[in-house]
Amino acid sequence: MKYIAGTIRAGMNLREIKALCEAYLLNRGADSFWYWDIGAFIFAGEETAVSVSGKEYKAANRVIPENDMITIDRSPQKNNNWRDYARTLVIENGVVCGSAGYDL
Repeated sequence: MKYIAGTIRAGMNLREIKALCEAYLLNRGADSFWYWDIGAFIFAGEETAVSVSGKEYKAANRVIPENDMITIDRSPQKNNNWRDYARTLVIENGVVCGSAGYDL
């Protein structure tokens, strides 16, 4: 989470962030993603309050504005051992300035 929090900036697309998260997980040892083969669910703005099934999930084609909130929910797996880790990041003046439950 620290990597992606340091990478996200205003102007990035949610699909781009999803791809960065998944590549990072695979490069760090994950061999698959346990929840519908999706390594990272990315939601922003009003989407952070919506529950979506993985079967139906598609990252929105949305660009992050200067001030927003982004929820990232990751689901890496290695050797049938899986993890689930989610955080909501606060974007202020174009950069991540804080997170709910996480020290940056």
